[in-house]
Amino acid sequence: MATITFRVTEEEKDFLKKVAKFNNKTISEFVKEKVLASAENQIDFYTYKKLMAQHNEKDGNTSHTTMLEH
Repeated sequence: MATITFRVTEEEKDFLKKVAKFNNKTISEFVKEKVLASAENQIDFYTYKKLMAQHNEKDGNTSHTTMLEH
């Protein structure tokens, strides 16, 4: 298993330690879980924006409001 190291202040370390303990996790488990979740959310949002842009370019649907006008 690989190791990733990053620097934090003592205050940040204490904060992470407390939050990890609150979640019954080690700092490593907590940070790994949150970083991976954040990265997945970023990819999901990028994918959503890309697919919505494609949909809007090709959208031949009629809006509900337009349908009610006719």
